Amino acid sequence: MSDQIKILMIDDQEDFLEPMAFWLRSKGHNTITVTSGEEGVNAVEEEKPDIIFLDIFMPGMNGVQTLEEIRKVNKDIPVIMLTSAVVENVKDAYSVEELDRLGVSGFFKKKDSFEDLSRLLDVALRHHKKIKTDE
Repeated sequence: MSDQIKILMIDDQEDFLEPMAFWLRSKGHNTITVTSGEEGVNAVEEEKPDIIFLDIFMPGMNGVQTLEEIRKVNKDIPVIMLTSAVVENVKDAYSVEELDRLGVSGFFKKKDSFEDLSRLLDVALRHHKKIKTDE
């Protein structure tokens, strides 16, 4: 069995999604990309990813609605929310309690560097593994 991390990326902006996926693949990660919430929920069931990067503001099923559906399939998978908005605006649009209840592991602003993304990925996975081994 491989130690390769399987990352599911759900984002309707392919001009962001593809370069980010390419960068993650260059770091040795198995990266799956989809462009809608519905496809994302299906991919969680079929692909069994280790972590999810999920855009908050998407047409159709938005990120929070998508995460609600994902939680019906997998309650524990770490999810990092992607946003081009300011995180404070996201927290204005969605309550901190709601995001906490849905188990959001962190936020990545699309303007941040891929190195910042890598650090966030490492922290989320380490934290998740610690929770799993503590149970």
